Amino acid sequence: MKRFLLMLATAVVVVSAAHAQAADVKPTEIRGHFIGETIAAFLRMEPEAQQEAEVSRQHSNQPSCARLLAALDHGQRAEISTSNSINFVLDGGKLVKLTMLVDDAPDAIRVDLTKKFGLQPRETTIPGQNYLGAKWENRSFAWDTPDAYVTLYEDNNPSIQDRRPVLVVESRASYERK
Repeated sequence: MKRFLLMLATAVVVVSAAHAQAADVKPTEIRGHFIGETIAAFLRMEPEAQQEAEVSRQHSNQPSCARLLAALDHGQRAEISTSNSINFVLDGGKLVKLTMLVDDAPDAIRVDLTKKFGLQPRETTIPGQNYLGAKWENRSFAWDTPDAYVTLYEDNNPSIQDRRPVLVVESRASYERK
């Protein structure tokens, strides 16, 4: 009987610790948005997206409008972009992913994100080559946080004009769904 009570007490402590850790997880924030924020909160922060939602309600028979309304009203998955080069993905009534071009230098962004998340990123070098034989290296940095998967991608292809890094922040559930 003592052994059973000891095992039960141990199980309660482990479960309590797991719940405490889950409660301590702060949502990942980028530019005022939190991964997992409600659609209502998202629309309050993004007037351009709110305007697109209103236009979609007026033209609900168009396929792109119907997809957005299905996400807004029924929790389905849809993307919405703004003129400031941010693409948002809504799913299940929440913001689950954002993708954006970043104006700062890749190394500065990496340092800032490392400070923000408190852990070193996993770095991957991806060799590139064009049909003329020119070679370069693209870099990807990934932070695996308790609530989100964050990736910074640096495309060093000399033929592209806009070489700003791409930042992707995605909820764990959305990332693991792939």
